[in-house]
Amino acid sequence: MRRRAIAVLGVLALSTAAAQSGTGQDRFYDYPDQALVAKAAPGEILRSQPIPAPASSLLGSAVSRAERIMYRTADERGNPVAATGFLLLPRKAPRNEDGWPLISWAHGTTGLGPTCAPSRTESLGGVTPLLVKWLQDGFAVVAADYPGLGPEGQVHGYLHLRAEGRSVAHAALAARNAGGRAVSEKWFAVGISQGGHAALGAGEEAAEAKGMRFLGTAAFAPSSHLSTALAEAVDKQVNGVSLEGLRGLLAYIGVGAHVFDPEKFPYDALLSPEVAKEMARPAVHNLCLDQIDEYLSLFAPEETAGTLKPNWYKNSPALREWLDSLNPAQRTSAGPVLVLQGEADKVVSPEGTRKLVAELCAMGDVVDSKSYPGVDHVGVLLTGLRDLGTWMRDRLENTPPAGVCPAGSLPTRGK
Repeated sequence: MRRRAIAVLGVLALSTAAAQSGTGQDRFYDYPDQALVAKAAPGEILRSQPIPAPASSLLGSAVSRAERIMYRTADERGNPVAATGFLLLPRKAPRNEDGWPLISWAHGTTGLGPTCAPSRTESLGGVTPLLVKWLQDGFAVVAADYPGLGPEGQVHGYLHLRAEGRSVAHAALAARNAGGRAVSEKWFAVGISQGGHAALGAGEEAAEAKGMRFLGTAAFAPSSHLSTALAEAVDKQVNGVSLEGLRGLLAYIGVGAHVFDPEKFPYDALLSPEVAKEMARPAVHNLCLDQIDEYLSLFAPEETAGTLKPNWYKNSPALREWLDSLNPAQRTSAGPVLVLQGEADKVVSPEGTRKLVAELCAMGDVVDSKSYPGVDHVGVLLTGLRDLGTWMRDRLENTPPAGVCPAGSLPTRGK
């Protein structure tokens, strides 16, 4: 399964090697003076850099403009920060004077360090075919790296709902600022896994994209119910069930808690002592998802080091409460929501997603939900693209959204 996750579009495990010298990226990712960041408005472009896209390349065949962007957003506490991402404008002209409708793409887990940012990779995070499809369909695409990924000297606050949601919303505003009237005020938040979580956060933070019109969120296999998932992982660990393939993700959650509050949440608040020791090393923060599991298997083997602190749930109520605060459905979304889930997913629990749908409904959201039998965590993106396309087209045509609410309704079957 892990090998397949790396292979299919790279949405879960991406090859995010450090930017090579001579590419011209190095100075672009220098973190700007914080005083300048603080003075900037949310979504304001701080820096941009063209992305090479020769006409002979797949991306070049569909794009009229491709560039890395650095823009102002905010961290989990609301403090202004500089974040990076990329902007792609289609080669074909907009269908009408409104400009190209915009997809703010939220990527799956890549890692914690600056070089794990999708905008630093030639493949833009391994999803170039998906991006090209959207460009050919007449959408502009902007993609947030998320705070902590991209600029030098940073560490990503993994699964920080508000920070990721704001960065996706502010990226939409940055796209409008960079592209002008050619980019429509109409925008969608679309993401998978960690990105599904971020896209749901963007729906709750959509007002941050001032002057734009939010049309809705599409979340593929969104991360949710972290404390429950971690408690279940401990049960598996105690009962001798291997967490291989998930250890890096679990370790990243421990680092994310530490980034938020180093004093309240030391690395070993969640992680076993051996794993905590390794994840505290600054150099390890630069190991991206395609490297971290192998590293842990060498320096903190599961059979001797474990992964999670067995008694964390009982002994760390503050950590449990904080993890619960990262669950989507904290506030009503500014637009309708589409949730797509594979029933064979071993990373994000289908039952957890059904619970999330019920919670979104309870918040008053208009939610449509589709499940796909036999489809795994990565495969749901390809399987659900047709349903996503229909759903976005309906929103653009002002067709009232369908929904599965009230809570307890069964999700419809995908096409």
